Amino acid sequence: MPAHPLTRVLARVVTAASLVVVLGVGATACAPASPSAHPTSRELVGEEGGVSFDEGWIRMGTGPKIVDVYVDPMCPYCRMFEETAGGMLAAEAEAGRATVRIHPVAILNRLSRGTEYSSRAAAVLTAAAATTPSATADVIAALFRNQPAENTVGLTDDRLLDIVVEAGADPAVRDSDLASYRAWVDAQTATATRGPLPTTADVPSLQGVPLVLVNGDLFSGNGGQEGAFRQFYDAL
Repeated sequence: MPAHPLTRVLARVVTAASLVVVLGVGATACAPASPSAHPTSRELVGEEGGVSFDEGWIRMGTGPKIVDVYVDPMCPYCRMFEETAGGMLAAEAEAGRATVRIHPVAILNRLSRGTEYSSRAAAVLTAAAATTPSATADVIAALFRNQPAENTVGLTDDRLLDIVVEAGADPAVRDSDLASYRAWVDAQTATATRGPLPTTADVPSLQGVPLVLVNGDLFSGNGGQEGAFRQFYDAL
């Protein structure tokens, strides 16, 4: 994936082609790799902690305003959005004003030199949210603070587990069947990129990340611009 200037201002989506520009990633870079085989994994269904396996998200809060955030742990634009809006969304969820639904996806596996970092990191995030839902916001922030650069091998599974435990996740996450969570992440990624998305009518399928929706409306502003998302959020 080529480097993009952080000052780039994202335009409003008007066509499927312009959607790729809005989300800050190229169509080639965003195309997901084929889901990996996980022969020893178990099928994850129902709910576990803060994760709804059937619906495909990690939930924070139960408030009336619905915020959907599709993120890949290796995406630098996702990190920018987390840095500018993550704390605000966590506070809104904590205050009972919003339900924040994090959709962990792995569309950038090809940028980790064969280690499938996006799938591995998203699996660890999901495991942490399942075992310790109260730590979800801190775990997400910690993973993005420690985000590796694109086109590197990324962090090891042991380091990822250290990060989420240090962020407050139950140490039992170390004993989780991470193969099952990886299989779930890969399946959710395939479903989202194939479409249609169940969370909005504005976008037919996931073309890039971050994809952020409030009550089904697409945020098409610059996720790295302080206050841009807050203004959009407050208007809905």
